[in-house]
Amino acid sequence: MASWGSFSQTYADPTKLMAAEHQVDAFMDLYNRITETCRKKCIPVSYHEPDLNKGESKCIDRCVGKYVAMQTLLGQKMEQNASSTESGSFVPDALLN
Repeated sequence: MASWGSFSQTYADPTKLMAAEHQVDAFMDLYNRITETCRKKCIPVSYHEPDLNKGESKCIDRCVGKYVAMQTLLGQKMEQNASSTESGSFVPDALLN
């Protein structure tokens, strides 16, 4: 039978824990921004029905889809910039124009 002592926090790498906490914070921030922005854009302030109508539902689907697509694109660009910075060939976009 396994000992519960193996799950002690003394074995956890503090840098990995901090990275995980930052990821959770970033995800929650993104979730809250998506929720707030799409709610303001797609759901009227005064509503009389407990469920979303078809137009509201489609608007929210599109809004969330655009947010996720943009976050994916930004993540890819940041990775490209990070890798080009590490290789020493980084040129800021402002200098390219």
